[in-house]
Amino acid sequence: MMEEMLDTLERSIEDVRRKFYGVATGTVTDVDDPLQLGRVKVRLESVDASDTLSWARLAVPFAGFMSGHYFIPNVGDAVLVGFEHGDLNAPYVLGGLWNAMSRPPLMSPQDQVRAIRTLGGNQIVLRESPATITVQTGPTTPGATPAPAVATAPYHTIELGPDGITATTAKKITLQVATTSIVVEPTRITLSVGGSTIEMTAAGVRIEATGKIDVKAAGTCTVQAALVRIN
Repeated sequence: MMEEMLDTLERSIEDVRRKFYGVATGTVTDVDDPLQLGRVKVRLESVDASDTLSWARLAVPFAGFMSGHYFIPNVGDAVLVGFEHGDLNAPYVLGGLWNAMSRPPLMSPQDQVRAIRTLGGNQIVLRESPATITVQTGPTTPGATPAPAVATAPYHTIELGPDGITATTAKKITLQVATTSIVVEPTRITLSVGGSTIEMTAAGVRIEATGKIDVKAAGTCTVQAALVRIN
């Protein structure tokens, strides 16, 4: 009887020792969750630098069936961790932390600028003045968020601003509606409507009208010349 009481007391003491109330900073060590539940493993320097916690669930703004706010931290990221009823075996990642080694994508402070940026440089930047949304693919430079919209850059940029919508790329832009498409490439523009194609490749093409222009052909209409002038 006494031995059972001592065993129970030792287990209780061990349970108390394994309690940690409050929050702690940690480092992500593994993201390959065997149950594919979006969990990560975290090492807590302040608790035990040599020990890794059980798989920690992520506390996100929204989570539902096959839906939610899906942002898994990377290995090496600093995170803030809490524990269910102080149980070190039930950790939760409450959020990420910047530090001197892992700095934010924007230097502080940036008035009325919000950004989401991935490690590879994909980013969405929202500015309030002027009201602008910029979407860019990586790789973009981390020094400027958003990166300049450059037509020779390796990244692509779409900007929604006060003057309209601008898409900038070094490759091509495709607008597709059912079987109708417009493809803009560095050397040509191709318009396809229901399988019929109009292609413009030019050093110079100019069509100008204040009235009406009709060109109709049930068969073939070909105009070829070094010089053709009508009227």
